[in-house]
Amino acid sequence: MLFVTPGHPAIFRQRMVLALVWFTVFVGGCALFQPALNAPEGRGYAAADPLFHRDPRWLGADAALSIPLAEDRILWLFGDTFIAVSTTQARTESVMVKNTVAVQQGKDPRTAAITFHWGRKSDGSPAAFFQGQGDRWFWPGHGTRLEAGPLVVFLFAMVSEPGPGLGFATAGYALAMIENPDAPPDLWDLVISEVHPGVFDAVPATAVVQDQTHITAVAIRQHGTHAGFLVRYSKADLARGDVSRAEWWAGEKRGWVAQASLAEAGPSFVLDDAGAECSLHWDERGGSFIHIASYGFGASTIGLRRAPALTGPWSPPVMIYRPPEADGPRPLVYAAKAHPELAGPTPADLLITYATNSFEFADLFTPEGASVLYWPRFVLVPIGNRPGPRWWASGGQRP
Repeated sequence: MLFVTPGHPAIFRQRMVLALVWFTVFVGGCALFQPALNAPEGRGYAAADPLFHRDPRWLGADAALSIPLAEDRILWLFGDTFIAVSTTQARTESVMVKNTVAVQQGKDPRTAAITFHWGRKSDGSPAAFFQGQGDRWFWPGHGTRLEAGPLVVFLFAMVSEPGPGLGFATAGYALAMIENPDAPPDLWDLVISEVHPGVFDAVPATAVVQDQTHITAVAIRQHGTHAGFLVRYSKADLARGDVSRAEWWAGEKRGWVAQASLAEAGPSFVLDDAGAECSLHWDERGGSFIHIASYGFGASTIGLRRAPALTGPWSPPVMIYRPPEADGPRPLVYAAKAHPELAGPTPADLLITYATNSFEFADLFTPEGASVLYWPRFVLVPIGNRPGPRWWASGGQRP
C-alpha cells in the first residue's frame, strides 16, 4: 500500500503542474488587472467550509466543480484527492487518487448533507472514481444533466510525458455518460468514451452551459495564455455521447462553424484569458453571463467578467476577492469557480470556491496545514445589484 508523505513524487508533480498553469495565467493576465468602481466585493464564507470536512476519510482535494442533478441535489467533482487508508485518518497515511466525487443534498452548504465517493482497486484500496485505461488518467472537467436524461461529464485525459518537462501532457478529453444519475454514485451505470485530440489547441470543458437546444462548452487553450473558446453540441447528439458534429464559434462574421469546416483559420476566442480553470453561467440576478477565474501566480486574486451573450463582448476582469491564503508564506491559491445552484444567506449571494495549496508541500502535513490547506474554501459575492458604468469599461456593454 502506498502512503503519501510530504516528499511523495505525486505531490511534487502536482505542484509543478499547477505552477506552470498559473505562471502562464499570470504572464497572460496581469496586464488585465485594473480597478473598477462599483464592482461587487466578495467576503470569505467560513460557515460553509465544513461541508468538505464531513467524511473523516476524505482529506482534501482541488478543482471543486459542481453540477445540479435535481432541484436540491448537487454533484461535486474534485481533482487529486487525499483518501485516508489507516485508522489515524491522517494525510501522512493516505493515498492520492486522481479524482473523486460527492453528492450534496440541499442547496445551503451550511446545512446540506453530503456523501463522498471514490473507486476501489481489486484489493479494496482507494482508486479514482473516473478510472482511466492503461497509461491514461482523468482529471475532471465540468458537465451537465440533460432534462430527464443522462448526466454528461467532460474529463481531461492525461498521460505521462517523460523527459525534462513536467511529466504530464493533455491527450484529448473523454465523456463520462451516466444514465441513472438519480441513483447513488456507487450504483451509477457509468460509461467513459475517449475523444481523440482535435487539431486545435483547445480542450473542452472547464465550464458548460445548457440552453433550449445546445450544450455549449468552454474550451481552454493549453499552450501560452489560456484563451477561452466556445464549442457547442446539440442536446440530442450529446445525449448519445456523439461529439462528431460539434460546432465552434468562429467570430461574428463566420458564426458557428462545424469543426471540419474551420480550416486553418480555426475558431475565434471569446475570452483572451479564461484562466486554466474557470466557471461560466447565466445569472438572472445580474442579467448577464458571469465568468469567474483566479488571476495571478501563487498569490492569486479572484476576478469576475460579465457579458450579455456567451459570445461576448466580455468586460475586462474586475478583482472581487483576494483570498487571505494569498498573503501567507509560500502561497498557491487557484481554481476559483462559481456555484450558482447553491444558496447563500441572501438571494443576492453568489457562492464561489477556490483551492488552497502551498509551494512547500510539507506545509500540507503540519497540523495547521492539514486543517486549512488543500481544502476548497467558500466566498460570497453579492450579484443582486447591477454595477455602475465603469464595470462595462473597455468594450463591454449592458445587456
